[in-house]
Amino acid sequence: MTAFELDNVVVGNDLGNLRFDNQIEIEGAANEAFSAGGDSGSLIIEADTCLAIALLFAGGDTGGSNGKGLTYANPIQTVLDTLKIDLAL
Repeated sequence: MTAFELDNVVVGNDLGNLRFDNQIEIEGAANEAFSAGGDSGSLIIEADTCLAIALLFAGGDTGGSNGKGLTYANPIQTVLDTLKIDLAL
């Protein structure tokens, strides 16, 4: 991940340009993109613990230090709180 609590993420869609705050920015490793078209809605998990950390909502194929694009995600706790979901272990 390249940034946490990132504000002013502007994403264009059918409704126009929408602005998001408190987002997570991710770029791919080495020469690979982190996400591709159609990945919106995917759950992002931490590899070592398999715990959910975010919900992917946007990405592009340009930018980032490797030039393969940046991905943006909502922190999972924000998603759960907004949807009034409580996960029991």
